[in-house]
Amino acid sequence: MSDTEHNNISSSKLAIITGASSGFGKACAEKFVANGWRVIATARREQRIKDLQMQLGEAQCIVHLLDVTDPSSVDQFIQFIQQQAYQPDLLINNAGLALGLSSSHEAEWSDWQTMIDTNVTALVRMTRAILPMMVKQKSGHIINLGSIAGTYPYPGGNVYGATKAFVEQFKKP
Repeated sequence: MSDTEHNNISSSKLAIITGASSGFGKACAEKFVANGWRVIATARREQRIKDLQMQLGEAQCIVHLLDVTDPSSVDQFIQFIQQQAYQPDLLINNAGLALGLSSSHEAEWSDWQTMIDTNVTALVRMTRAILPMMVKQKSGHIINLGSIAGTYPYPGGNVYGATKAFVEQFKKP
């Protein structure tokens, strides 16, 4: 890599994307890199984010295993960010999931708990972990991906819709 290429990469904006191994997260990583950003792609599925890194380039796409539902995993990620002196310009809270379509009286409690842990608690945890860095550097943005299900419920989407309604409310000033 030439000095010019290195300087352009080191001076480009940095986005952290959770759940970057597939779907919207992967698409965001691809789009941001295509537009000159560096990306820290995070996910639980190691091979998928390594494949994404190979596709986008190691200099532009940094990967880090991260389980947003595990406080120690988030702590390790924050330590990694600080050790590397990364200054995030953008956090995209994308990690999320929907489980089951059963009515409330038949739904699996574990599915509900997993959705709450991932779609609500983890989103708040990541926001709280990254936001102080942005405040300190006096710049940065956070995008919390929700779902139309947070506004318009559907049969069996009871807890999923509720978690996405939380996302909508949480992002309001």
